[in-house]
Amino acid sequence: MEKRADYTIQTLLDELKEGLPTLTKGMIFETQKTIFPTSNLPKGKRNIIYKDISFTKPLACNKKDKDNYFKEDSPISDFFKETSRGDFLEVIKVENKTAYCKNLSLNEEIKEEFYKNELVPITYDDVASGIVKLYRRKIDKFFK
Repeated sequence: MEKRADYTIQTLLDELKEGLPTLTKGMIFETQKTIFPTSNLPKGKRNIIYKDISFTKPLACNKKDKDNYFKEDSPISDFFKETSRGDFLEVIKVENKTAYCKNLSLNEEIKEEFYKNELVPITYDDVASGIVKLYRRKIDKFFK
């Protein structure tokens, strides 16, 4: 009989989580894949009407989707004050292994109108699967 492998999938996942940074207040993440509200929310909270067009508002966008919004002259292109990278998310609070982040890349007028106190939830799974990545440099240069 062959000897059973020492590593299981759970062991590998545990090792992966050990290598991930602990979610703490003040961390900055860059969006790698666009994040939309969950389907658990009522349609009225997910969808907005802007410039006579109804659509689901993105909580955070990656660079590729931003580029497409500008190419297609989409009304969503008005939402961003920074377009050279994915959205920057700052951790405001951490509860039950979920970080709640504020989107720093949204225009202030849009944020006040459509994103009143709305936070983007991030978990370790989002970091591990590449939806967001930790950003360690200064972001001040992107918002001048």
